Amino acid sequence: MSSKKASVANSAFRSAAAILIAVIALLASACHRTPKYNVLLITMDTTRADHLRCYGYMNVETPALNSIASEGVLFKRAYAHLPMTLPAHTSILSGTYPLYHGVIDNGGYKVPNQLELLSEVLKKRGYTTAAFISAAVLKKTFNLDQGFDHWDEADIQPQKEMTALVADRKANVTTDAVLKWLDQNHSKPWFLWVHYYDPHAEYDPPEPYKHLYWFDAYAGEIAFMDSQIKRLLQYLDRKNLKEKTIIVAIADHGEGLGEHEEKTHALFIYEATEHIPFLMRVPGLKNKGRILSRIVSQADVMPTILDFLSLPVPKEVQGKSLKKLILGQEKVREEGEAFLESHFPLLHYGWSELYGLETSQYKYIQAPKPELYDLYIDQGETTNIAKQNPKLIKEMDFKLDQIKKSSRSTLAQEAEREVQLDDQTRKQLEALGYVAGLANVDPERAKKKNPADFADLISSLNGMHNDQIAGRYKALLTRSEKVLARDPENLTALKMKELAYFGMGRYDQAIAWINTVMALIGPSAEYYDLLGTCYLRQEKLDQAQKAFEKSVEMNPKKGASRYYLARIYLRNGKSEDAFRLLDEGKMRNSAKGHLVMAAYYQTVPGREGKAEAEYELAVEQNPKDALVKSEYAQYLLRIGRPRKALELFEEAEKQDASFKADAKIQGFKKEAKKLAEKQSG
Repeated sequence: MSSKKASVANSAFRSAAAILIAVIALLASACHRTPKYNVLLITMDTTRADHLRCYGYMNVETPALNSIASEGVLFKRAYAHLPMTLPAHTSILSGTYPLYHGVIDNGGYKVPNQLELLSEVLKKRGYTTAAFISAAVLKKTFNLDQGFDHWDEADIQPQKEMTALVADRKANVTTDAVLKWLDQNHSKPWFLWVHYYDPHAEYDPPEPYKHLYWFDAYAGEIAFMDSQIKRLLQYLDRKNLKEKTIIVAIADHGEGLGEHEEKTHALFIYEATEHIPFLMRVPGLKNKGRILSRIVSQADVMPTILDFLSLPVPKEVQGKSLKKLILGQEKVREEGEAFLESHFPLLHYGWSELYGLETSQYKYIQAPKPELYDLYIDQGETTNIAKQNPKLIKEMDFKLDQIKKSSRSTLAQEAEREVQLDDQTRKQLEALGYVAGLANVDPERAKKKNPADFADLISSLNGMHNDQIAGRYKALLTRSEKVLARDPENLTALKMKELAYFGMGRYDQAIAWINTVMALIGPSAEYYDLLGTCYLRQEKLDQAQKAFEKSVEMNPKKGASRYYLARIYLRNGKSEDAFRLLDEGKMRNSAKGHLVMAAYYQTVPGREGKAEAEYELAVEQNPKDALVKSEYAQYLLRIGRPRKALELFEEAEKQDASFKADAKIQGFKKEAKKLAEKQSG
């Protein structure tokens, strides 16, 4: 090559290199540019669209939400995909349907690690991310905390003792925590998710809302929640942040309020629980206060926010960006569709799943007895016109089946992994009826059971959970038998009848019933665990050991069974087997692990002093666990501290009323009381 050609080649190479460097620098700059807006996502639990003033409900004052609507846009027909808190929030934060992300129930499912959430996308783009949640059903345990720098679930307390609804933090407490965080972080680009739980039953708003809304406590809860949203908006105003912040306010689902015989939510997919408020305020919006009638859904939230931030949308997102619609760059039409689903009837009662399709005119529910409603003339869904429209039903079925087929993913398998719950959270969720996986479900048998045909049982089914947690075992038995008379294979009623026998101390009947149930619907780890506990109460250790071993074999993550089995092994002098159980279950540092170690140290000469330290650690790990208190009380009684032992026995009974029927515990309690009185005298 001549020197001239070499020079030209080198010059061309340098030019190309310079261009490449400039492109790389430009891309790097784009990746690390200052975020365009802050993002405030407000999610309102259990909030019906038709119970807000901005949606036309005149019996409530919601000035904060009204202001978001008047300064932004209001989606007249927004829908939840599934009427339950964890699945709905997973859809909001991921832009995908429950059928795709696999979180189809509260309590028994976990958000897959592979699912990319809005928080993760924004964190990668330089946002400081924070979440403040107000209910146990969204706890960090369920993996929705992915991508959040700060996660606040503190102070989640019972609404009322001895009721099934035991897991919330009041809106003012949540807002206090949010404002404290904002004080320290408002100058950074931030994504903030604030979850309010107040409109969830039981409805008991604080004053003055309790007095002002004496005629409608549910509306009072919404008004109270709105007052706390107002505090957030006022803070943004004071800090001049409002015009730098995208604000979204959306509900996770609505509330039945007795329509179609459903007082709360989760089971059906009628308008009462699926039609939700969705408001969005974007800085600089010119056409403010518009009411948009296109059908939209929770899956649209994530892509819309990302579009306004000029950020790419993850490829798995199923929702659509509403940016052009909001900016007035698309013609407003009553069009669109929303895909609905409910798996609660299958997972909890053994009834058919429900799928639905919402169109501009029709609501279709795919069920053993199809339901079709013309929402133009029948917004209350009172007249089923399915039989009169066979062609339309066929079209709807085809469309739904196509959506279901295209929506399924391998993530669902990841979500189905059993969540490791602490005892308090598990009891809270079980009381709400939210922890699935109690038995094998026969989907073919379930397909023949139309949920709407059993609507008259909903009240009894809901009442069972309150009876269980309150220790009203006779009432629980009555309710369960009432349900089973109409629906002999009802999964919840089958379990509740066993718990009723167990709670009353009728262990032989409980054992016989458990075996009957397993013969009917198949064995499960849950039922073997219950069986083992019955044998344990009867001091039949050989039978208890076999049952617990079967439970652990079927579900290695069954912590309660591992604990009881380890205690039996210790009692039989098999300490190595007991420790192996703890280690395999990763339970050494759990409350039950400390109980096992405490029991072990009591059998080792010269190590008795270590036992009390282990009991204290167990209490520290789980201060509200009835079993921990009962075991510690027995130890204190043995070492001559009956007064404290009696106190713990009584606390354990309050938390688990079945101890009142446990002859051994009652004997210990009687002895503790006698010795305490003797010491006092």
